[in-house]
Amino acid sequence: MGVIGGLFLGAVVFIINFEHGTIYALIAASKQALYTFFAGGFMLRLTEIIATGIDNYYTAIITACLVSTSIAITLTYLVHSLRGTPEPFYSTIPTMIFAPMSFLWWAIRKRKQLQTVAD
Repeated sequence: MGVIGGLFLGAVVFIINFEHGTIYALIAASKQALYTFFAGGFMLRLTEIIATGIDNYYTAIITACLVSTSIAITLTYLVHSLRGTPEPFYSTIPTMIFAPMSFLWWAIRKRKQLQTVAD
């Protein structure tokens, strides 16, 4: 999932920054791809821990999604704010769009697995 996410978001960030030149677009895309690859696993694990660690189903899912999404968006913006990304805010938008959906899906999936084990 880290490779797929990294390649997908890296390509989107490349397109966002392409008007500033290939070099800058490659720098931004590389930062996004590497960040997604390495931080993605950590963020999914955090989502899993929260989703399975809270008793109430809806509270667990919402909390897992909100916490993981907030951290992912903040870290993505910080990574792109470092030198080399011409459009740090616009480069963060794909994370703003896809992170909540991904973390919500993962939280529900893990919560269902927890319920299956409990039954």
